[in-house]
Amino acid sequence: GTECSVSKPCISNTDYGAIKEDGGEINESESLQAEELIDQQDINDALEGAGFGCGTVIYTIGSFLFSCLQGAEVVMLSLLGPVLKCEWALDPFPLSVLQTSTNFTMMCASGLASPLGDKFGRRPVALIGATGVILCGILCSFTKAYWQFLLLRLVMGLFMGMGAPPAVVLSGEVSPKRYRALATCGFSLAWGVGTTVNG
Repeated sequence: GTECSVSKPCISNTDYGAIKEDGGEINESESLQAEELIDQQDINDALEGAGFGCGTVIYTIGSFLFSCLQGAEVVMLSLLGPVLKCEWALDPFPLSVLQTSTNFTMMCASGLASPLGDKFGRRPVALIGATGVILCGILCSFTKAYWQFLLLRLVMGLFMGMGAPPAVVLSGEVSPKRYRALATCGFSLAWGVGTTVNG
């Protein structure tokens, strides 16, 4: 069974083969688009047939935990701000720079998430992003200078912005159609859970 959409016409393997057998002319661009659409329809059919399986659960839980980690890391500086201000005798401006550094680089890196995910795959990019956030968080606990801490927070924001979009897209792509909205909403909910638990 194939599904039609408004933006892309519905085509099946039988239709595509019939066009080629009849000697119909298909240019290279149309041929590639048709083959990609057939592959996507086959994947959707497979997901619908498999249902909410083990792989879907693993990806969904992984994305949920990644989002929790992000929420916890972002809100952490609001709790550490008064401590760092006294520890390093920070003025309001450098303290503000420190507290907003992660969000700034996360915003900048989010634009790279889509091309990186398309080129290398969403799973590797999401895994690198999650691993980078964890490593930066661990290293932050050993820093003893303002500039070291600021640099690590900037790098952490890059990993967050790079890894979060592929993670949420991946959790939706591997889910059956009727569960995709739930998987995507769960990623957003996890951010709030992370900030609440850490707070």
